[in-house]
Amino acid sequence: MRVLWRFARLEESYVLLGLGFLSNSGLFRLRVGITCPNCGSNFRVMQTRIRLVRLILWATLFVVAALIGAWSRRGGPAIDPKIPLAITLVAVVGLSTLQRFLSPYLATVRPPLNDEVLSYPLKSAYQVSNAEQRLQ
Repeated sequence: MRVLWRFARLEESYVLLGLGFLSNSGLFRLRVGITCPNCGSNFRVMQTRIRLVRLILWATLFVVAALIGAWSRRGGPAIDPKIPLAITLVAVVGLSTLQRFLSPYLATVRPPLNDEVLSYPLKSAYQVSNAEQRLQ
């Protein structure tokens, strides 16, 4: 899975323009599949757990920010307004980095349905790799 995400992120570095595999949020735009390198079976990459974890992380950030705001309005310690802004900025950057790192590990696979059309971005790389192994 990590290889699939790395390949999809090549577009972000402007190496492979126009592929458009990843959305701005780092999730696949298309229905993407992978092929098992051992048995050759095809699978669909499911992103449900990725979306769920992202929702939980961002909701937690907003709930904590709301609780801190309510606490400071009720007579908490007087703090400089720049400090919560800096903490929020660091939290957003940290969450974004964490999401980018965790996405491949949270993805699951399932066999494709009969009428399901999938894109296999790594299939040509897999076929080249198998051809090289057969030549050796």
